[in-house]
Amino acid sequence: MKISLENTCGVRVAKFTGRLDGFGAKEAERVLSPLEPGVPTVFDCAGLSYLSSAGVRLLVMVQKSAAASGSAFALSGLQPFCASVIEMSGLSGLIPAYAMVDEAVRALRPTGPSARSGQSNETEAGTFVFQTLGSGAGTLDILGDIANVIDCAITPELVADKPFFETEYSLGLGALGGNPGDYLPLMGEAVMLAGTMVWLPTDGNDTPDYMIPRKASTNVVLHTGFNASIRGGFNEFVAFTAAPGRPATIRDLYRALFDQAKERRADYRGVLGLAMRAEIHGAFGAGLTKSPLLTNRPANGRMITDVSNYDTWFESDKTPRHQGTSALICGAGEDLTADLSHIDQDRLRRMFYLNPANKAAQNEVLHNHAVFFRHAPPPGGTQDMDLEMRRVVEAGEFVDMRHLLDQTTVTSALIAVNYVQEVREDVRKG
Repeated sequence: MKISLENTCGVRVAKFTGRLDGFGAKEAERVLSPLEPGVPTVFDCAGLSYLSSAGVRLLVMVQKSAAASGSAFALSGLQPFCASVIEMSGLSGLIPAYAMVDEAVRALRPTGPSARSGQSNETEAGTFVFQTLGSGAGTLDILGDIANVIDCAITPELVADKPFFETEYSLGLGALGGNPGDYLPLMGEAVMLAGTMVWLPTDGNDTPDYMIPRKASTNVVLHTGFNASIRGGFNEFVAFTAAPGRPATIRDLYRALFDQAKERRADYRGVLGLAMRAEIHGAFGAGLTKSPLLTNRPANGRMITDVSNYDTWFESDKTPRHQGTSALICGAGEDLTADLSHIDQDRLRRMFYLNPANKAAQNEVLHNHAVFFRHAPPPGGTQDMDLEMRRVVEAGEFVDMRHLLDQTTVTSALIAVNYVQEVREDVRKG
């Protein structure tokens, strides 16, 4: 086993050559143990021919150490045998892997003030620093229709099955269970974030449930009556800091991104998809209390969001539910002041609706779900949102999940932005 170390763009790269077996793991630990903690680290495994259980234990140790220090850890250049060992060990969902070492370095390079080379904009909401990620054409893929939820019109025929591994970032209505009799009566708010699925059963207990699959499965799926997925990758990574003593609302944050996109982005079509890690000042949430099945339709025949039905169908916060937590958020927003002529309006209407618990919307309509954690590792250290969220999921204390109301306030956030070019029909699985 040979190990060489170098620093590239603030990222420590450890190049491995040979066999990471019992002896090699001891040698690697001897070399790595004295190193300064808190530095993003990539293991370049292009020259690694063998990985044993001792090597797997070393990877777990380094991953835990990185999470504890608020840093990041990734692998690159895995050869087929080593990749198979990692998948078999259940680490493929915990430690990100990249094809090339330069890809890993770009993802893990620090995003703090000393490393920021992107465009910085001062707004009324706060400071935004933009870093380019990719140029893919983003889409929102819609399965079902939010109107069937708020009209309380879901039937078994309208429910589709969505495998966890099919999409990384999505939100909607869903449930887990083995048969319709188990899951149909419990369908509630649901979100998928970087491979983690969280949902809020409508069983009267007001307690979210979650699952973190270690490998792809076609047997355990989310049963959904409505789902919207962000696809096509993210175009920009944004570090946001609110003005001192003046936390920004989620609506403030979206509005600032909308307004800046008009000036900065030729590909702006008036719709954004976001994945976000936010530090919460005060969280306001809402959650369905009943499954919106046709058989549960209100006797007055009105929508469940109607003022006559809302308090029966939703638990909605009048005061902050959570303060001082970290939130992982998946959402999308429509800018009503933008030219939306390039977007299919019929499909767009299947994504957005007016929630009466939000403050009156004038220039934008938002739809966001959030998962809350306490004691999460410090934010930053990577521009890979998958990695950032997995760090929180693995090291943080899971607290709650809710539909996120627009008046929620944040002090800072790391945001992956998808500039949506098209709203498409998702492929039905059920």
